[in-house]
Amino acid sequence: MSKIQIVYHPGTYGRLLRWLLDRFYPDCKFKHINDPWDKDNRVHGKFEYNQRFITGHQIKINRDESSIDPEASKIIINFNLDDLLFVERCGFYRNPKNYTEQARYKCIINSTDIKILKLFNINKDKIHKSVAKEIYKIQLHDHENHRYWNEMTKYMKNNNHYQFSIYALWNKENFIKELKAISNKFSLDLNINEAIISNITEKISKMYPISTRYRAKNILKAIKENTNIECNELDILEQAWIEVILEKQHDSIIFPYGTNWFKNTNQINEFLNTYPSYLKHMNPRLPWYNNIKNPFYWGALTEEQKPYTIKEIVEATKNIAPELWKK
Repeated sequence: MSKIQIVYHPGTYGRLLRWLLDRFYPDCKFKHINDPWDKDNRVHGKFEYNQRFITGHQIKINRDESSIDPEASKIIINFNLDDLLFVERCGFYRNPKNYTEQARYKCIINSTDIKILKLFNINKDKIHKSVAKEIYKIQLHDHENHRYWNEMTKYMKNNNHYQFSIYALWNKENFIKELKAISNKFSLDLNINEAIISNITEKISKMYPISTRYRAKNILKAIKENTNIECNELDILEQAWIEVILEKQHDSIIFPYGTNWFKNTNQINEFLNTYPSYLKHMNPRLPWYNNIKNPFYWGALTEEQKPYTIKEIVEATKNIAPELWKK
């Protein structure tokens, strides 16, 4: 029998799905266990797994991570592309290395290209929340070129693989439908225990990344509709995502570096509506501006390339605060 590999973005419950497929499989060796969770609410316990079911991330993270098996059939834990932030927050909070807030910031910093880290005047022995947020903003502004996200997108668009909806994880009926479809597709003859699924979906629905998955979207909606709601509890990923969206929507407005964030959406709208023209300039996180190459793009500091000419700089900047150029 061929192997079945579950490919999933870190933090999106791939090990849980493997546990369930094995638990409901006729040859399961741990049918006496009905609860998959460890003390940290993850599925990283030692079970006597059937080696027909394996897991893997879209890109090999380190030596200890399982890589993609080219011979195995694939189940992809799929999500809507506009839910990138939600999926990233699942990894942010559920990665086994991220047991504490400081560990989460350290994980972002340590996984960053050394060329980017050179842009920050930091002591690597200390954890820097502001640096972690800025690094994440850089990645979000350029996420179309991010290999990790691109690889996951390729797997999710491949109809030769079984596409398992992540949104079924906290909906009992949909979860059971997905498991039945998997069972039929791969001839697994799964014996699905509805009580186990019910307990799992109820538990997942209350987990922090799930229960707060709409928070950032609700903030953006309130900003657009000029409605005031509190937003001071957002984590750095939510802050970064909202800032990136607003920086792209509002020409040449750049949010300040750091994590001293807004208390409510009225403050954000005040910032956007009163931003002075003399502070407007090209966002250094964006490589292009109105189809003109950005001479202030941060990537220029990390790449070996020819310096910009005076003419290129003039052409790139003359559309910013034109009243000043006239003077």
